[in-house]
Amino acid sequence: MDFNECTKSKYAAVGEMTDEVLGLMEELYQSGFDTVHDSTLQRLEKSAKNTKQYGMKYLSELLEALSAEISSGRHRMEKKTAQIAELYTDINEYLYYCRQKAAYDRCRESYS
Repeated sequence: MDFNECTKSKYAAVGEMTDEVLGLMEELYQSGFDTVHDSTLQRLEKSAKNTKQYGMKYLSELLEALSAEISSGRHRMEKKTAQIAELYTDINEYLYYCRQKAAYDRCRESYS
């Protein structure tokens, strides 16, 4: 495996990870945050661990907080929809910037 293959796989790994989290965000959005399946919460917690391993501590913290809010919301009569919506928006914004940076870095590396 040469250096170019290593750098390509680095970008592909980040792309796959962001795709997975974006898929989770889509599922959460479609559920309206009210009827979130246990399997979706488990995948959300797994994504929080994976993003931490990638060095994306802030994203990991956001995912953990979102998971905690959704889980605790199941046991409350009153939902904290504003806080959930803010976390959801922050996660999507982070993912947008992450994907943009990976694309720019990939291009920069190709032309340098």
